[in-house]
Amino acid sequence: MSNWLQRMGALIGGRASVPPPSPPASVPAPMSPPPRAAVPVAPVAPVAQSAWRLPFFAWLVDAGPLLDTSLHNSERRLLAQIDAALASDTARGGLLPRAPAVVPALLSGLRDDSQSAGTLAQRVARDPHLVAEVLRMANSAQARGAAAVLDITEAIHRLGTNGLRRAIARVLLKPIFDGQGESLSARCSARLWMHSEAKADACQHEAAALGLDPFEGYLTGLMHNIGWTALLRAIDRSGGAPPTEFSAAFAQAIERRRESFFALLVLPWQLSDALSALAVELIDSDIDDVRSPLGQALRAADEQASMEMLQASDAFGSIDLAKLAH
Repeated sequence: MSNWLQRMGALIGGRASVPPPSPPASVPAPMSPPPRAAVPVAPVAPVAQSAWRLPFFAWLVDAGPLLDTSLHNSERRLLAQIDAALASDTARGGLLPRAPAVVPALLSGLRDDSQSAGTLAQRVARDPHLVAEVLRMANSAQARGAAAVLDITEAIHRLGTNGLRRAIARVLLKPIFDGQGESLSARCSARLWMHSEAKADACQHEAAALGLDPFEGYLTGLMHNIGWTALLRAIDRSGGAPPTEFSAAFAQAIERRRESFFALLVLPWQLSDALSALAVELIDSDIDDVRSPLGQALRAADEQASMEMLQASDAFGSIDLAKLAH
């Protein structure tokens, strides 16, 4: 078991080897994903989707504008291998680090309202990585006061209980996004994490505006790109050098697949009723079709974060981003 898992297990107040918690009472236990509809691998017709998605994918994989409207033969093979990974519990689970086996128990501990700020603060002080993250967050643009915070006690006081939970969640989940070597997932990992942070912040605010638990919104936004991570690693495992060029047809074809990866990986964790219900929605649906309040918050946050990434990118400085928004 890695050192960071041992640290986080102690931090949350349990052992990293503890199995995931029992499902909420309103969620059937055990919950098995419903049968998945077959996803065609034949030529993919253009689908109705937000206009910013193609530029965002190009930004994520560091490619030029996606122009081809037909699938390349190599992309057809990739889609077939991606679908095979989606259909296999073993293959799908192997696309994330071994860490997700204990992530549910640790994240569930964060949602325990009985933990006071003082209890969390004592645990924060035990981990140097978390101390650094708490100080960083306390001095961020959103939390900055009249002077920089240098003392961990003052930083914890400034962030409060929910801020501490966000800091712990970030330290816990970031290793899942890390890539290795010259793989496509490694090439995208830094941008994907940056997008995840922006999406988590946006989803927290969207959730609060809808009367939902802000921290649940934050967690949902931070975890959503697990779908991208799994999909990119499925491409990495297809063999050969990482692809550098993609068609618009391929980018459209993988939109639903990355949502299915997210849903099928998160659903067994059963972190909350609302998140489990969202996962069920997304198994065979696009995020633009979700109807649940949490899904609506995530959809708005995904667009906002993606537009922020494109706005900040010099590569897409010539795009009229106002025309890409809904």
